[in-house]
Amino acid sequence: MRRVTWLLSLALLSGCAAEPAAAPVSPKRSADPRPRMEQIKADCMKQRGFKYLAYIKPARPEPDQSTYEAMKTYRQKYGFGVFAQYVYPQDPLSGSIETARKEVADDPNMALVGKLNDSQLDFYNKAKNNCAVKATKEVLHKEVDSVMDGLNLMRDAKEELEAAEIDGDPELISLASGLADCLVGKGRRVPSTKPMALAERGFTAFWDLTDTLRDKKSEGQPLEITPAQARPYLDREVKEALEDLECGKGFYTRYAPKHASIEARVWGEYGPLLGR
Repeated sequence: MRRVTWLLSLALLSGCAAEPAAAPVSPKRSADPRPRMEQIKADCMKQRGFKYLAYIKPARPEPDQSTYEAMKTYRQKYGFGVFAQYVYPQDPLSGSIETARKEVADDPNMALVGKLNDSQLDFYNKAKNNCAVKATKEVLHKEVDSVMDGLNLMRDAKEELEAAEIDGDPELISLASGLADCLVGKGRRVPSTKPMALAERGFTAFWDLTDTLRDKKSEGQPLEITPAQARPYLDREVKEALEDLECGKGFYTRYAPKHASIEARVWGEYGPLLGR
């Protein structure tokens, strides 16, 4: 979740909730709740003196990492998914700040928000949050205090399922031990041998590297780095990502579909709150 903190901040400050950059495409629903939720929000905003256009965000393209072959293809270009956003800022699969900004800008409500002064914007965002809470209760039958509260519930639900179905999976635990031994043998640091920690180890290591490159005054903001400056880091990341995948071929073959199932279930339950 750390890599999207600034993406969420950007979206929420602009009055538009967004899901984590790596979240899967929402599963198809027999009855999509989003049109009704958007209409409730529009009516609610009108009652509070604001114009709001019901808007459903287009599906965001997501990388296929469901099989070993698909994961290898992804990692050959994007590594663990950290520095690729700086090397390929216009690529929607990189999860870059540029694609996030474009998504926000495409929302027709942004033109309306742009006409508000600071005081009006504050009232607008509070009203929109309250209207989203109202729509969530009426349509999804979920009690949340805010959109951010919904994000926290989504995170907690995901972590609970991961602990039970991945860290609690005996076969994955056994496969994780082999992956850890292979990585240690190649001189890689392995802080934990739990399946989820191992699956996130590479991303976490390179995300922490961006923190060391970021000016302390820019904490919480996207790293300011050119594609040319980021390329050596991505090349290193790709090398280590492919090494990690080869060490854990058996592990990832079992992990990938289980984790994709968890994300789809969680996103299917909480995604409509975020407009997905």
